[in-house]
Amino acid sequence: MESLNIEKRKKLESRSNTRVHVFNIIFQLPFWPEEERKAILDKYYETIQYEEEIEMNKDENFLAYKINKNIIDRQFYNIIEKIEELDKTIASVSLGWSLERIDKVELAILRLAIYELMFEEIPKKVVINEAIILAKEYSSEKSYKFINALLAKVA
Repeated sequence: MESLNIEKRKKLESRSNTRVHVFNIIFQLPFWPEEERKAILDKYYETIQYEEEIEMNKDENFLAYKINKNIIDRQFYNIIEKIEELDKTIASVSLGWSLERIDKVELAILRLAIYELMFEEIPKKVVINEAIILAKEYSSEKSYKFINALLAKVA
């Protein structure tokens, strides 16, 4: 029984869970005043910890999703630094679609995925697959096809 819990926890500690948080933060970026980003990011981490504590108090079998704050911080600040370059890349492959016309959830997914394709050492298939999973989970029914098509042009 103990080994099952260890295996389940390892699965929950995957890079995918960290990626979901990076996506969430990038989506919220336009709403965060630049001078308050560090404080808001710290508050984000506190909120996650608080929610986990509540769940643990309600359910003794609750397993918290482990996240890698180093990856989140690095990607968050690097994406901010490179956002113009990322947006130019998106614009160059999304013929007929201005950035303003792209759904904000899709834009956040594209920014993260294109950042990972261009600046991280993550296999292209993994990046594209993870972006499709995010799109299916958080965007419209057909958005994953749009994201897949654009990322295929970048990859």
